[in-house]
Amino acid sequence: MSPTIRTIAEDEFPDWHRAGSLAFGAHATEESAELERPFCETDRTFAAFDGRRVVGTATTRTSSIAIPGGCAPLGFVDDVAVIPTHRRRGVMTRMMRAQLGQMRERGEPLAALHASESLIYGRFGYGVATWAERWRIPRVHAAMKAEPNADGGAEFIDADEARAEWPSLHRRAAGARPGAVMYSDAYWRFALSDAEHHRRGASAFFHVAYKRDGRVVGMASYRIRGGSEVLAIFLLGEDAEIEAALWRYCFGIDLKTEIRAFNRPTDDPLAWRLEDPRRLERVVHDHTWLRLVDAAAALRARRYDAEGKLSIRVRDSFCDWNDGVYSLEVGESVEVRRMPESSPADLEIGASALAAAYLGGVSLSVLARAGAVRETSPGALRTADRLFRTDRPPWTLEL
Repeated sequence: MSPTIRTIAEDEFPDWHRAGSLAFGAHATEESAELERPFCETDRTFAAFDGRRVVGTATTRTSSIAIPGGCAPLGFVDDVAVIPTHRRRGVMTRMMRAQLGQMRERGEPLAALHASESLIYGRFGYGVATWAERWRIPRVHAAMKAEPNADGGAEFIDADEARAEWPSLHRRAAGARPGAVMYSDAYWRFALSDAEHHRRGASAFFHVAYKRDGRVVGMASYRIRGGSEVLAIFLLGEDAEIEAALWRYCFGIDLKTEIRAFNRPTDDPLAWRLEDPRRLERVVHDHTWLRLVDAAAALRARRYDAEGKLSIRVRDSFCDWNDGVYSLEVGESVEVRRMPESSPADLEIGASALAAAYLGGVSLSVLARAGAVRETSPGALRTADRLFRTDRPPWTLEL
């Protein structure tokens, strides 16, 4: 018989956590369960039950996300897994349907996730909406052309102060940038908990705050690995000079030979500050995958970079309530109307491609050249590019 999909009861959390750990090739521990339990909303936490056994897991974190011109409610998808004995049976598909259906009922127009495997989520209508870079630079090649021009100075702070400061710094420094997820306090407790299994052989966190007139205006949380590597996990400042000062600090830690970072924006200015930018190894990777749960509400929620009209035929077989033709008209206000099915459209686009373009991370023209968008009215792609353009590429700060 097919497993039953439903949300869990409070006393089922240990079994749910154990199954999720098993699916990812790990053993659940009391520490890992205690760490995740406050982060888990049981009425948004789904399980696949084969009899009494949990064989699949998925959860939704109630969140919001910065979009061009504002902020929108977001269902953040996490811990999606099926144990090896029950894969290839449609269990994940049914859990994803249940999650997205619940988001629709709750009025969340957008869903997002960070994918452990990039082949999975396109078929569920998710598209790569933000990209990030992994960095590596030898310390001996980290000289800057000019010293950062930032008043203030860096000082160590303890874990409690870091947990208190990171949420507000994130809101101030990154909160208005498309792609920024407004994490809950539970997320920050989890991300900064310094659990042993988060360290992956590296040290506990070191937290450095950059302060100006007694106020925290930037922070870096990093680890040391193997006695020689600095791993910059979180680094953020209220402006580019503060961030440069924090990088200068990281580059100056004695007896270290290499600095690594794992999630930097694609428009980060650091490479342009370095004396020898070639020495900064940069690897671009997909980061946040987005999904329009309610296409009309999502298109209505964001702001656009120009005035114009566009008729869009959205193809969405997984969330069939989105499948249809939409009229988008941008003037003094944004109007989105659902049109009759037979209405002509300027563009035809699939759900995952529309999600990829929604935050401005890729143009509709690029997607058209990739075969993901079809222009049916001449000039429609130029109009779409003007409408969806953003000043900066979207980015998501995340552990």
